[in-house]
Amino acid sequence: MSLGEIKNELYKKEIDKEVLEHEKSEFNTKIVAFSSPEKAELPKDDWVEKSEPLEKENKQIVKKGAYILAGLLLVIVLVVGFLKIKQAFFSTDQVIISLDGSTEIKSGNLISYTVKYKNDNRADLKNVTLRLTYPEDFKPEVNNQFKSEGTTSSVAGLPDIKGGDEGSMTFSGRAYSPKGNLIKLKADLVYAPSTISTTFIASAQLVVSVISAPITLEVMAPQNISSDDEVNYLVNYKNEGTESFKNVKVRIDYPERFTFSSSDPRVSEGNNIWYLGDLPGGQSGKVVIVGKLGGERDEVKKAIIKIGADNNGQFVSYNETDVQTKIVSSPLVITQTVNGLSDIVANPGDHLQFEINYKNEGATGLRDVVVTEHLDSPVLDYTTLDLSGGAYDSGSKIITWKAADYSQLKNLTSGQGGVIKFSIRVKDIIPVSNSNDKNFVISSLTKIDSPDIPTPISMNKIISGNKMDIKLNSKLILMVNGFYNDANIPNSGPIPPKVGEETTYTMHFRVLNVSNDVSSAKVETVLPTSVTMTKEFFPQTAPLVYNERTNSIIWTIGNLAAGTGIISDAKEVAFQVKIKPSPDQAGDEAPLLKESIFSANDLFTEENISAKVEGKSTHLLEDAALGTNYKVVN
Repeated sequence: MSLGEIKNELYKKEIDKEVLEHEKSEFNTKIVAFSSPEKAELPKDDWVEKSEPLEKENKQIVKKGAYILAGLLLVIVLVVGFLKIKQAFFSTDQVIISLDGSTEIKSGNLISYTVKYKNDNRADLKNVTLRLTYPEDFKPEVNNQFKSEGTTSSVAGLPDIKGGDEGSMTFSGRAYSPKGNLIKLKADLVYAPSTISTTFIASAQLVVSVISAPITLEVMAPQNISSDDEVNYLVNYKNEGTESFKNVKVRIDYPERFTFSSSDPRVSEGNNIWYLGDLPGGQSGKVVIVGKLGGERDEVKKAIIKIGADNNGQFVSYNETDVQTKIVSSPLVITQTVNGLSDIVANPGDHLQFEINYKNEGATGLRDVVVTEHLDSPVLDYTTLDLSGGAYDSGSKIITWKAADYSQLKNLTSGQGGVIKFSIRVKDIIPVSNSNDKNFVISSLTKIDSPDIPTPISMNKIISGNKMDIKLNSKLILMVNGFYNDANIPNSGPIPPKVGEETTYTMHFRVLNVSNDVSSAKVETVLPTSVTMTKEFFPQTAPLVYNERTNSIIWTIGNLAAGTGIISDAKEVAFQVKIKPSPDQAGDEAPLLKESIFSANDLFTEENISAKVEGKSTHLLEDAALGTNYKVVN
């Protein structure tokens, strides 16, 4: 084939190709126009130009996403692998701690415990702290390795614990707790592994039983009494060990309707706490509490007695026990009143009228009934005792009435009763010689009995009784004196006082408080209108307030201890007043003060008490130098 033929053949094929492409384009255009009029005018070549970049862009996005996803998966695999490798070096199960020591101890005895710890990991343990936790009745000994965090925990810092290493620490302490109590000790090992920035805790616990107490307690009380009868609690204590206990206390939680009367030794705080001081090994003692116990028939009353000491303001019991008394009924019933009341507070000098009422409430008569009254108090004047029959025994302080005094006591039939009366006075001067002479109580216990009242087996015989405790208010004493010739505040003006001229006097308030502590004590007085108070008073720090408009003077004292002015110095204040007599006062003594009142709140009886002194004039007998120069002259 010649060169020309070859060219023609190729040219023909190119033309045929162009024809085919043109026909295809027209066909596609028709189809687009038919299916979508809006795109009918888009040529095929333009569509190809626009779609190809979009396909490329989408492919690039997909490719980038695949790369990112693969990277994330690789990071996750690496992190998980890294953690798995680290975990292979540390596990909390491989940190072991134990607390070893006796699980039975005697209260008060020193005992030691050991905390053992071990790190079975390859990784080290850092920032290690050992914390001990214990109850308040466990007292650890001083240990330089441990630092106290309070009353119930201590901590110690430990060096890093290498992988595979172990160690131990020992601490000692004493449990001050009653027999049978459980002491829970806990040890916490706080640490952070070198491979993980997280803090972990490994713990161990030991429960210790208190099998005995170093201080024994024995309490005795009546098994059965009638309601409102006297009850005595006898508390015996002893330190059975060899170690001394410091600042020991006895505390009693009384049952409901118990009324405290007295105790030996005298109660130290409130009516239920006694300070015993130090209790050396082998030493013993006792506390006797007397009171009245009321309740319903067959009701059981429980008193709880504890011995221990204070620790950081909290009472820690070394031992405790309880005692029960049952309220039972008797066919004989007896009650008493004083001045018509079953509850009364007395004052020094009072006349006390007692009335005893008794009755047989049983179904049968009772023979040879005896009534007694135990009346014991140092503030009673027994020389004033006025009896209607009966006999008084000064040794036992007991008054007894029998059938010889009241014939119906020979055979007291069912439903029959009677009344016995007597009286006595309270002393005017209350005997106070030391700080223990305070808070006086007049104890009155009346009982009734008959041999016909049965005694149950293994029980004390029920003798019906009724107890009254009459508290005595403290006695306040106020002395008001005036002087022209005074050592503390000099005075001036004519003596005798002269009409129209000023004369000054110094007035003194002196207060005493006899038998109970008091609060809110103060002395108040009012000056006559013709008298004014100057600015002179002694001591200058005295809380003395003068109101010029009302002419009143108030001396605020506050708290005042029992025995003030008797076993300790009296409280005193002095102040100056001035007068300028008027003509109508000539020939008479001039008034200086009106009535003065000393008042306070008795902290023992919780009553408001007071003492009064009449007004004062220029007739001052206490200033001997004045003589008869007290009347006003012209």
